Amino acid sequence: MRLLFEELAKKHFTEGRIQKFRKWIQNANKARERNSLDARLNQYDKAEELITFYTFAPLELREDRKKVIEKILKLANVNKTVEDPVEIGFERQFRPPEGYFMWIDREAGKHPVKYVREQGKRHVDKGKPLETNTHVDAVIETKSLLIFIEVKFTSDISSETTFNTNRNQLARTIDAGISKAKKKGKRLVILLCSPSEFFQKKSRFYYYKIQEYSDFGKIKADICWREVEEIKKHVLAVAWVPLEKVIEIAYRNFSFPELEEVEKFFVERNLA
Repeated sequence: MRLLFEELAKKHFTEGRIQKFRKWIQNANKARERNSLDARLNQYDKAEELITFYTFAPLELREDRKKVIEKILKLANVNKTVEDPVEIGFERQFRPPEGYFMWIDREAGKHPVKYVREQGKRHVDKGKPLETNTHVDAVIETKSLLIFIEVKFTSDISSETTFNTNRNQLARTIDAGISKAKKKGKRLVILLCSPSEFFQKKSRFYYYKIQEYSDFGKIKADICWREVEEIKKHVLAVAWVPLEKVIEIAYRNFSFPELEEVEKFFVERNLA
């Protein structure tokens, strides 16, 4: 096994990140040679970062990328024409909105855990932020749309942050996305991609939040510092799409030298 789409990886990731990918692959090769089931050596088998990169890498290489993106959006019942320019990025970091920082500075004192309340007060007194940057697995930006993509393989979304017991990962992503979309004058689409099995069996927290977030009022309940009107104005859709279908669409009628290897990658994970 080797790192696929390597030249593309060099465009999108730091050298340190690429080395991490290569280390996962080297360890997995060792594990297979030794017939080892050691979790550390086999991290490659469940690395969501590589699954995300391999899933959406074809969009950078396909001449018909706009049509492919439109088909992925249709999985979320979003029927929009994708117009140039189209930009694709991976592992983007977004600073939480300033309005949220002002809100959480006040609310952190209500945390149920005493030492966390005191830690929060100390952070505020020193001017330290009470939330780190929001990580988005993949971002597609078109002329009128900002598409934030969260990919889950076997994991779930987080249900809290250090100083906010009710701040789930999907709400964070929506919150950061609204600010970015507002700044750019675009509509926001949030796509959560995961294997169909976990969604259909309702075994993950994201199943319930995705259902709720079809209602803008429910988004407001989890991002209570914003007004419903603002959410309605900037959010076009929050939806789950099956990861297997996204992969199928991304690779349909797409030929490249590493196709057999990437097919094996997805087959090993029951995604193809």
